[in-house]
Amino acid sequence: MTQTNRLSKVVKATSRFPKSIRSTLWSKAFGRVVPMVGTAHVKYLEVSPARVTVKIDNHKAMQNHIGQVHACAMALIAETATGFVTGMNVPDHCIVLIKSMQVNFKRPSKGAMSATATLTEEQQKLMQTTEKGETLVSVTVTDETGEEPIQCEMLWAWVSKSHIKNK
Repeated sequence: MTQTNRLSKVVKATSRFPKSIRSTLWSKAFGRVVPMVGTAHVKYLEVSPARVTVKIDNHKAMQNHIGQVHACAMALIAETATGFVTGMNVPDHCIVLIKSMQVNFKRPSKGAMSATATLTEEQQKLMQTTEKGETLVSVTVTDETGEEPIQCEMLWAWVSKSHIKNK
């Protein structure tokens, strides 16, 4: 019962391209829509209404004082993946907003980082059929070792754009 919105239509339109080209197209296009994501060179690896995976390389501009991905960049990819999977599901007349973010740092990271956000079928249906709501979006952030140096909790909300304009 997946409904489509403009974002999911863009993703679907790229489905005929090879995976490596799709990833490049998504990263460039979405980096223009959200400039900070583009500046950080976040790469979109997988995009669907149920799952989004993004990656950030351990490049100089995103490093901390010990030469690893900076804490803010780790939070950025978690926020990007969860926000994007949420955005794939809300109707075009709604806007998504992060309501809260909790990031717990467990250990130093090693190398590039990836974040994978997932939604259940129930969460997708709720987003697609209600004007206003909120949900905790599951996200796993791993480094090159496959371990999770951070654990995150991202609460996303959506509301009709007309509700925002009338405030």
